[in-house]
Amino acid sequence: MELTPARATPYLRALQAGARALAPHDDYVPLAATLAHLRALDPALSGDVLLPARVDDRSGMPAFGWMQRAAAEQVVARATPPDADTPDEALARAHRMDPSLAARLSARRALRRFLRGHDLLPATHLDARLRRRTGSAWSFALRYDRMLAGAGWMRVSVELEGPARWSRGLFDVEPDGAVRIDPGVRHLLARQCVLPLTLLHGALTDALQVSVPRLSRTFVGPFWFPGGPRPDDAPDLVDRGLVLHLASEVMGVEVHTAGHRDPWRSPPAGEAPPPGQQIFRDRRFAATPSVRAELEAWCHARRAPAVVAPLVPSAG
Repeated sequence: MELTPARATPYLRALQAGARALAPHDDYVPLAATLAHLRALDPALSGDVLLPARVDDRSGMPAFGWMQRAAAEQVVARATPPDADTPDEALARAHRMDPSLAARLSARRALRRFLRGHDLLPATHLDARLRRRTGSAWSFALRYDRMLAGAGWMRVSVELEGPARWSRGLFDVEPDGAVRIDPGVRHLLARQCVLPLTLLHGALTDALQVSVPRLSRTFVGPFWFPGGPRPDDAPDLVDRGLVLHLASEVMGVEVHTAGHRDPWRSPPAGEAPPPGQQIFRDRRFAATPSVRAELEAWCHARRAPAVVAPLVPSAG
């Protein structure tokens, strides 16, 4: 669906408010980049430079193409020196000759200045760092971020452990501490990232021949709002308020008690985590006050009490 510029601004500010209210931790895509990306899309900053404002027809999150226009503009902004921006005098002349052109030039300048100083969410990104290196064992931490159509913004976090030097050719540690990742690892995660958690664990251990003591997958999204995409199994309250989801599933040796606190999605049938590991799932919400109590009641009725934070969009 496509939003008018007048509707895009409150939509984006509601998303920002929901993200702030839920305050996602490091298992999720970064909050600062999330807020900056949404701010860049806002016509109040960028005018019509990044329009049209399209929303994913399943998740209610900003559509991939809309998000990527901001990323493309950032590439140009960071390749252009600030002194090459349209000067005030040129904007004043343009305003006298063609106010609509002046407005577009001014918005592009404001957007580029903003994008030079803020990181955005990547369409897809994988990084790795060395967690621990001893004489007998090496441990790496991977984070794979991806904008996933129909679902939202995903992060898969993986801890890998193996005997000394097992990672040679897969993860090469540079002298400055940076980790170079073999393309095959990227392809593996790109193909398998949406598998059920236990199957993803199996794919990683089989392909990399190491242990995976911790594996998590999180999503920012979907976003429910009146007039937006509505899944068949969503509660009726989505027609009356705003609801942003934060979903998480974690499997690992550190999970001492298995649990399922997701009122919207059931665990896969017959799920069997690896020996010594358990799975905990959680879904939190940010909701406008008009539907907050009703959403809490819906969660309780589904035997999955969930945190529902207040979502109060800012006016400016």
